[in-house]
Amino acid sequence: MEQVLYKLPYGWEWQAIEDVAQIGADRGFVPTPDSEGNVPFIGMTDIDQETGQKSTYELRKFDDVKKGYTKFQRNAVLFAKITPCTENNKTALIDNVNCGFATTEVFPIHALDSVEPKYLLHFFRSPSVRRFLIDQMEGATGRQRVPLKALKNVSVPVCGLREQKRIVEKLDALLTRIDTAIEHLQESITLADALLKSSLSSMLTRQEHWDKVRLNDVCQITSKLCDPREEQYLDMFHIGGANITSFSGELIDLKTARDEKLISGKFPFDNSMVLYSKIRPYLMKVARPTISGICSADIYPLTPDKKRMTRDFLFYLLLSEQFTQYAIEGSSRAGMPKVNRNHLFNFEFHLPSIDEQRSICNSLDSLVKKTNEMSKELASKLSFLTGLRASILDSAFKGEL
Repeated sequence: MEQVLYKLPYGWEWQAIEDVAQIGADRGFVPTPDSEGNVPFIGMTDIDQETGQKSTYELRKFDDVKKGYTKFQRNAVLFAKITPCTENNKTALIDNVNCGFATTEVFPIHALDSVEPKYLLHFFRSPSVRRFLIDQMEGATGRQRVPLKALKNVSVPVCGLREQKRIVEKLDALLTRIDTAIEHLQESITLADALLKSSLSSMLTRQEHWDKVRLNDVCQITSKLCDPREEQYLDMFHIGGANITSFSGELIDLKTARDEKLISGKFPFDNSMVLYSKIRPYLMKVARPTISGICSADIYPLTPDKKRMTRDFLFYLLLSEQFTQYAIEGSSRAGMPKVNRNHLFNFEFHLPSIDEQRSICNSLDSLVKKTNEMSKELASKLSFLTGLRASILDSAFKGEL
């Protein structure tokens, strides 16, 4: 696959990356250790994926990193070549360290005199370039990397230095404003989530007249494991932990037992039950299904005693901070955190009357609905700003900024 080269404005030209920058660390220099024998070292965690700035670094012994690690000089652009880093846009301009070493999972790109280093940074963070390079990745799934030959096939749209500086200044100003707006939206989404969880905790706070019970007093697992290959189950939807969204309990990407070619035992469930995923309880995966189906053996299909507890109250109880902390404490010793059945049913809590339960759950349902509406609106704005950011970056290198 070749990079798409579009028509450039007058005075611009496409130039091979190796004509405007040196890729690699062989620049005839060796980082000088300080009086204690240390040199700056930059890893992936030191690079801010949102801004491309390096805000931190560690000091490592020169003798430990002089062989096998990547050298860089001030104003190098470090381009991450490993899959997660590339997808997360971990590409940084190193402008406050004279020289040092970096993880081998980056290519150091040193701009020559005809190109501003930060112009190159923005170029390599632009979506069209990233898509091109991601398409060139090689290696096993999950550990793919951008090969050096792909990076060397990149062409850069180059204009005069004065125009480059103007573009960089304008990009910095626009992207800073967009990033600030994105940060505020993300904070608002986090705040809405925190307020909902706080309200949930508050509404489930013990009242003096509530009865103290254990979960096994008011709830049971009535389903028996079934063979999903049997005819009656083949066309039923299957729910696993991955199909339940954290906290909201939304069911996503459902497929039938036939589609998934299931062979191991599953639990049948219906719309009278609450589904609780016992794996990694901190994920808070709880669902109120509106359908009948089968679920993973790693999900407890819980049937409440209708005379003592409503399904909705059970659902919110299992999402409460009180229960979640209890579940986490009981699963922390395992290699794979998992809530066992005895620990689950030994959970003690205070239970209001059925009428109070309905009132509490009606209030929570209303609050959840309003919070979800607000979160969707905020998420839509966030998506718009993220798209705008990408569009601005691509436009800048078409001479449209």
